[in-house]
Amino acid sequence: MEKSLDLGENCFLDQFGKNPISLTRFNFYPPCPWPDRILAVKPHGDASGTTYLLQDKEVEGLQVLKDDHWYRVPLTPDAIVFNCGDQLEVIKDSEINI
Repeated sequence: MEKSLDLGENCFLDQFGKNPISLTRFNFYPPCPWPDRILAVKPHGDASGTTYLLQDKEVEGLQVLKDDHWYRVPLTPDAIVFNCGDQLEVIKDSEINI
């Protein structure tokens, strides 16, 4: 990833250290039996360096903000969505484009 982003060798090692703290969280959001009662997650940024989302065949709703407009992320069954988080954007000086 460092090479593809032209960040230089050991950029992540310099930023996160030799023994970075790694956190893994698994969330499961089953379909709601009462669609009229659904509460969505508020708009937010992912504070981490990266986020991996396993897409589901039945649950959709992921959106990304670009140029002050929200775009739906197409549902691709059994796919993994890779999000570049806020930390990675800061390291790359806001040059990451979607």
